[in-house]
Amino acid sequence: MRATAIALLCLLALLGPAAPGTAQQGMPDLSQMSGVPLPVTDVAIGTVTVRVIRGSLANVVPGQSVELVVGSATRTATTNEQGRAEFTELVVGTTVKARTVVDGATLESQAFQVPASGGVRLMLVAGAAGAAGAAGAAGAASPATSPPNPSAGPLPSLPARPGTVSLGDQTRFVFEMGDDALTGFYILQVLNSTPAPVEPSMPVTIELPDGAQGATLMQGSSPQGSVAGTKLVIAGPFAPGSTQVQVAFTLPYDGARLDIEQPLPVALAAVTVLVEKVGAMKLESPQIAQYRDIQAQADTYLLGQGGAIDAGGRLAFAISGLPHHPVWPRNVALGLAALVLLAGVWASARPARAVAAEEARRQKLMARRDKLFAELAGLEAQRARGLDEARYDAQRSALVEALERIYVELGEDLAA
Repeated sequence: MRATAIALLCLLALLGPAAPGTAQQGMPDLSQMSGVPLPVTDVAIGTVTVRVIRGSLANVVPGQSVELVVGSATRTATTNEQGRAEFTELVVGTTVKARTVVDGATLESQAFQVPASGGVRLMLVAGAAGAAGAAGAAGAASPATSPPNPSAGPLPSLPARPGTVSLGDQTRFVFEMGDDALTGFYILQVLNSTPAPVEPSMPVTIELPDGAQGATLMQGSSPQGSVAGTKLVIAGPFAPGSTQVQVAFTLPYDGARLDIEQPLPVALAAVTVLVEKVGAMKLESPQIAQYRDIQAQADTYLLGQGGAIDAGGRLAFAISGLPHHPVWPRNVALGLAALVLLAGVWASARPARAVAAEEARRQKLMARRDKLFAELAGLEAQRARGLDEARYDAQRSALVEALERIYVELGEDLAA
């Protein structure tokens, strides 16, 4: 079974220790992605896929009836063995919403419009909140590992002061495979290491990599985050500790290698990049010191980890060995289309050229005809002045013969 973003988030919690005060943030609630539409380019236009799981990704729900409310109508599909129900041929711009009932609980997605490019994937998660609550109760039962309880007493309210924030060591850059596109998930830990709220001079603005499409803020993110096109904007003030922001997007590619550069407006404590591995894919970066493969269910992921990057720097890495459709058939098809177009232009221009050439030939023949007639008239004048009859007959015969040839080429009758 192919792992999704939720499985990756759970897996990431095992990659290293949580920062102080962030133990609960290391294990994300599965409901963070429940009902959130994710625009993708590896799904056909007018298509929405809905995956239903119970409690964890390992417990998919096959044979489950899923409804898609399309305007005033309702369509129904059944989940397959991977727990996915698919709705196709939806009209672009139509507002839709998915829903299903699992264990007596109604699960609904956000209402969204069918995009004009690509399709939409979403997940409906049953029992995630209960699982999260049980985990929280288990943690509370162990005082040695539980973080301080902020509800134990009122905390003083302090005014925000000028300051800076950074991306903590629990920040992750995750990429999953699609059809000629990667789906990126940024799990960002915006860290204020001071004991008081801080207000940076301007919002933290992260420009997503070149070519990124369909950026969406994931459920569970701080309301301080927002998406504007290909920019993730995180506004202050920032409370002490960490602020969690998660964004998803798609990144198309058309070759075996994809170079990714991620500008970092604030410092990054440590690099962690995770890429779903297919075939002989490799992850390369001068900023990554350690590489290893890890397993998530039946899939393998490339994990790269490295040191800190200063504010204003760039995280740069390359993914090679990507599965892709070869571009030469497309290039050949484009070349043939161009040849056909040129041939059509040449063929359409040929009659005009032929007409022009024929007209020029006729004009030349008629000019020669007029000259011969003038010579014939001159010969008659010479005869009237006493030209020898034998010489007259010879010259006249030659002129008439030449005129006959011209009239034949002109397609006219000499007698006319």
